[in-house]
Amino acid sequence: MSRAGSDIMDMLHSLVATGLTEELERAISAAADPDPAKRVPINPQLIDKALKFLKDNGIDAPRANKKVDTLAGVLTDLDLDAEASALRMN
Repeated sequence: MSRAGSDIMDMLHSLVATGLTEELERAISAAADPDPAKRVPINPQLIDKALKFLKDNGIDAPRANKKVDTLAGVLTDLDLDAEASALRMN
């Protein structure tokens, strides 16, 4: 790829990253509105889109993050076989 092509790709990546960041910030703000009638849940597709963008750009693991570590711990401790057996019994 020529340098000009590389510069254009860098610019496009920056624009997409900025757009996703702004959209996520708006969504987070709407989800946290103090007025319950105005709260809007964050669209899972937006989160998926942001995660895919990060992964496509080589950012596929967060730095140490307590919330992510907690989620990973819960998932690790989850016994899917026991959960499936309990569902079948009901």
